[in-house]
Amino acid sequence: MADRYHARIMFPAALIDEEIKAALEGEGVEFNDQGLLERPDEVWIEDGIFHLDEHQAAWGMFSDLEDLLQGKGIPFDRESEAYYDSSPEKVVARPSTDNKPAMRFWAVFFEGSPMVKVQEIKDLLPQGIEALQAYLDQHFPEYPPLADYVKEN
Repeated sequence: MADRYHARIMFPAALIDEEIKAALEGEGVEFNDQGLLERPDEVWIEDGIFHLDEHQAAWGMFSDLEDLLQGKGIPFDRESEAYYDSSPEKVVARPSTDNKPAMRFWAVFFEGSPMVKVQEIKDLLPQGIEALQAYLDQHFPEYPPLADYVKEN
């Protein structure tokens, strides 16, 4: 049986189609004829971004939903809280663009900031700033915020 703990997933609400709607219903999200039934502490849309907070997510993830979103090229962020041996983490997925390949990266976070391995940084210092910058670019790439994917109506 999976450990269950808090996770949040966010993605542009305008990109919810029937397949994503079905996956969200599998996560306990409710829809009616007028649309999404918002529950302020669990499900809501803010500034065009859909948010789902789940306090009992298996392993702090939405595995099927994340795979579906990534397969459809839909950008998302997922955050999970710490739970015993599991560290807090953030997953960022962005689709490819004309000048950038698709990306999905994972980072362990502490108090809202990504953690780095100090020994790896120390080992890179003698190689110069270029080696350190390459490490940071690889492990903590820049990515556009989800708001960049919200369409103006």
